[in-house]
Amino acid sequence: LNVYESLCVQVYSVDWSLTRGETFIVSGSWDHTAKVWDPEIAKSVGTFQGHESVIYSTSWSPHIPGCFASASGDSTLRIWDLKTGGSRLVIPAHQAEILSCDWCKYDQNLIVTGAVDCSLRVWDLRNARQPLSELTGHTYAVRRVKFSPFQLTMLASCSYDFTVRFWDFSKTESLLETVEHHTEFVCGLDFNLHIPNQVVDCAWDETIKIYTPPCLS
Repeated sequence: LNVYESLCVQVYSVDWSLTRGETFIVSGSWDHTAKVWDPEIAKSVGTFQGHESVIYSTSWSPHIPGCFASASGDSTLRIWDLKTGGSRLVIPAHQAEILSCDWCKYDQNLIVTGAVDCSLRVWDLRNARQPLSELTGHTYAVRRVKFSPFQLTMLASCSYDFTVRFWDFSKTESLLETVEHHTEFVCGLDFNLHIPNQVVDCAWDETIKIYTPPCLS
């Protein structure tokens, strides 16, 4: 068991690198910094500064070695480069705190954000002046967003409005389904990498639910 103790405030997010040959972990904290850790030496190998508020979400690119994203309460999404130690791109992605971000598994240029303004926005990093798609329907803050590991344009989100929603941003009617099976804030969500279209979520109602939504079955 390796214990990493370097921050005097809450650590809010962790993520393992997905690219071959890298075993790094990235964390995001209430001290406004992201840190990259090497579990083989149990030490931080880099501290990344630039955000002006808490970092709620950190996510490694599944395609580009040494590249990760962070989403913050300062309303920006940042793309970082481990080699240079700085941010490659700063996107004012919402006009509210951004609570979650996730990379597309099929296109290295696509990333999604979810925010307190109740919206999801899909960004193409080659032209990030405006979102490629904006998805609305939640009535409270979007707590988690995830790209499907099986379909390029499929997304899932969960919210403090007690719902999980499934989207296809390539369609005019992008909202595919709303799942209402929790009685409290839904705060966690993920796709099963081994069973296509199976989803797990969790909520403040003390339950974890595993299911395949009808829109994906």
